[in-house]
Amino acid sequence: SPWKNLFPMMILSLQLGHNATAALLQDGNIIGAVSQEKFDNIKNSSAFPEGAIRYLLQEHQVKTLDNIAIAGIFLFPGQIQDLQVKDGSFLSFKSRSLCFLLRSRILRDLYWKTTIIKRKRASKKAKIELVNKLAFLLQDKPSSVEKKLHFVEHHVCHSASVAFGIVPSKQKTLVFTLDGSGDYFCSTVNIFEQGVLKRLASTPWTDSLGYLYAKVTQYLGMKALEHEYKVMGLAPYPKKQYVEKLYQDVFQPLITLDKKNPLMFRAPFPLNYVLPFLHQRLFLQRFDNIASALQMLTENLVTSWVRSAIEITGIDRIACSGGVFMNVKLNKKISEMKQVRDCVFMPSAGDESNPFGAAYMVYKKLTGKDPQPLSNLYLGPSYTPSEIKAFLDDHRIRSRYGFRDENDIEKKIAQLLRDFHVVARFSGRAEWGARALGNRSILANPSDLQSFYEVNHAIKQRDFWMPFAPSILEDRAKDYLINPKNLPAPFMALAFDSTELGKKDLKACLHQADFTMRPQIVSQEDTPDYFRLLKYFEELTGLGGVMNTSFNLHGFPLVATLEQALFTFENSGLKYLALENYLIS
Repeated sequence: SPWKNLFPMMILSLQLGHNATAALLQDGNIIGAVSQEKFDNIKNSSAFPEGAIRYLLQEHQVKTLDNIAIAGIFLFPGQIQDLQVKDGSFLSFKSRSLCFLLRSRILRDLYWKTTIIKRKRASKKAKIELVNKLAFLLQDKPSSVEKKLHFVEHHVCHSASVAFGIVPSKQKTLVFTLDGSGDYFCSTVNIFEQGVLKRLASTPWTDSLGYLYAKVTQYLGMKALEHEYKVMGLAPYPKKQYVEKLYQDVFQPLITLDKKNPLMFRAPFPLNYVLPFLHQRLFLQRFDNIASALQMLTENLVTSWVRSAIEITGIDRIACSGGVFMNVKLNKKISEMKQVRDCVFMPSAGDESNPFGAAYMVYKKLTGKDPQPLSNLYLGPSYTPSEIKAFLDDHRIRSRYGFRDENDIEKKIAQLLRDFHVVARFSGRAEWGARALGNRSILANPSDLQSFYEVNHAIKQRDFWMPFAPSILEDRAKDYLINPKNLPAPFMALAFDSTELGKKDLKACLHQADFTMRPQIVSQEDTPDYFRLLKYFEELTGLGGVMNTSFNLHGFPLVATLEQALFTFENSGLKYLALENYLIS
C-alpha cells in the first residue's frame, strides 16, 4: 500500500531454542527485548518464548505486527541438543569409531550434507508448528502469520546485531562472528560498509572452537552452554610452565587456521565428537591446567584469525559477536593487538542478541533504511507505582519486614554501601542480557575483600575462584583501568588490567590471580539514577566505583520481575532490598 510508509513498521523478532528471546523493533528502533528465562525462571531457557512475546505486546500496546523475524533458517525439534551428552557416551565404540572415520574430509563432507538434508525435513515440520503457535498467540490466522515470517541466517543475525546495533560510525569495519554453531556454521568474517554486510569467509560447524570449549567445560564436570565463564575464570590460576606442554601436546593439534584460507578454522575431526579424545588425553591432568591450556588455545587462535583478516583486508576497525565473544579475557587480548585500531563487542553476545540482528536485517530489506543503533540495554520489564504498591500489599511486605519510603533512595544506598552493607537494587526497566548493569544488581563496597566473601557466602554461592565486577564512574575510569586505546566499556563485555589505585580501591572486584577487571563504565547519559548513586558513594568514600554482581541466586537467571526479586531476597542472606524508592530490610 502507498500509505504503509506513513505508519511505523512494527517487527517482532524471535530467537528460538537456546536463550529463547523476543524483541520489538519499531521504525528501525529496538523498543523492547527480553528473554524467556525472565518468565519461567530457568536460566538460558530454551522454551518457546511465549511469556516474552506476551509481555512485549502488552507492554508496548501492540495491536498489529507488520512482520515477524526469526533468527535462523533451520528450525527443528531438539535443535539445541547437539551438546547434550548421554551417560557413558564418551566411552562408546560408536563415538570412537565415528571420530576416527570423520578424519577423512570426504566422509566429513558426506556426513555434513546428510545431516543438513535430515534437518531440512525436520525444519519443515517445525515451521508448521511455529506458525500455529504464533497464530494462537497473536489471535491471527495461520496463513496471515506465515506471510509475515522472515527467516534470517544465524550468523547474519550475529553480524548484523553488532554492525547495526553497536558500531559507532559508518566507517568500514571488519565483523567477526564465532560461536558453537548456528545454521551449520560456527564462524564468519564480514566487511560492513555503508550499511551493507559482505561475507568473506565462513567455517562449517564441524570445525568449531566454540564446540571444543563447550566439550571441555563438560569434561570438567560443568554445564555446556552455561558454565564456560567458569572455565575462563579458572584459567589464570596455574603457573604457565605447567600449562604450555598441555597446550602444545593436546589442544594445539585439535584446531588450527586453514592453510589455504586463514579466515577459516580447520579441525582433524568434527569437534562435537571430541569427548573420547579428551577422555583419553586429559585423564589425570589437573583441572586448572586444562582450563588454562584451553583458554591459551582460544586466545592464540582467535587473535591469529583476527590478525589474518586485518592483513588480508587492510581494515583495522573490528566488531565481534557470537557466544565465544562472551569470553572477556579473549576480548581483552583482541583489544590489545597492535594491529587493531578500534574494536567493539556485542554486549551479551550469545544467541540472545540474535533477535536484534534478525529485526535489523528485515527492516533494512523492506525499507532500504538503516536501523537505529542501541541507545542502552534497559529494555525489559518495569513497574508503575500502583503495580508496586499492589505487590507490596499482596505480599504483606510492610508487616513482615523493615520498610521505609525513602525520599532519595540512591543516597541511602550509598550510605549503606559506605558502611559495608550489601544492597540489592531493583530500579526502572530490567537489563536485557546476561550482565547486571545497575537496575537489577547486588551492590557492595569494593574496597575490602570482606564484601566479596559476604556476597559469595550469603547470596551468590559462586565457585571460589570467580571474581565479581565493578561499576565505575566515567570520569574515574582512567584512575582504575589501563585502557590506552580509550575503548568504550559500558556493558561488561571487555576485561582490562587494573592500575595500582584500582588494586587498592576496587580490590573486591578484581580477579585475584591476574588483577584484571570486567567493568561497567557508567555515564550520566546512559543511566542517570545509577550514576547519581555512584556519585553519592564517591562523595562519602572517595571511591569512584562499587562492586556490582547480578541480582539472582546461583543457577537462576538475572532477576527481572517483582516476584523474582522477592524470591531472591527471601532465599538468600540479603539484608537490604532497594525496591524503587522503598528500602526493605
